Amino acid sequence: MTDDPDRPADAHVRTGAGIPVPELTDDLLTEMLDEPPDPECPFIVINRGEHAYIQTRLLPDGVYEIEHRADDSGEQFQVYTPDARLVRDVMWSWLDDDRWWRDAVAWYRVDPAVAEVQSVLRDFDDLLGGMDVLDDIQASMDDALARADELLAMDIGEPKAEPDESP
Repeated sequence: MTDDPDRPADAHVRTGAGIPVPELTDDLLTEMLDEPPDPECPFIVINRGEHAYIQTRLLPDGVYEIEHRADDSGEQFQVYTPDARLVRDVMWSWLDDDRWWRDAVAWYRVDPAVAEVQSVLRDFDDLLGGMDVLDDIQASMDDALARADELLAMDIGEPKAEPDESP
């Protein structure tokens, strides 16, 4: 796929952490797919219009999930692949309005109930996205409990008995 300078201006690219990518190039997309993503947010999302998007997510087993939805439909479609080059080619084709991405991949429809649950989970995650303080508190508590375990595990000898003070 080649970079198309005439690509629609309404396409917006961001990582799963919500970081916008101002200018996506083929090399940058390839690099983003080659680099291990943030395990908390392993997504690359390209939006066009109000509801149309294509996104990819790297799963823990090294397989990519690609998902898309058209603006005129609430239906979502997915495919799974271990091939990062296919992911890049599909995303570029979608971005460039080339029908190849639709014809070359065996997409399957996401069950509407599953799509609704995923939507609610994304909304919930967006609401809690700024709650990093809770993560810090949890980490501090884990450290404190680990230290307490260390102290309790130390071999503390029996206290010495006081000499019998009989009159």
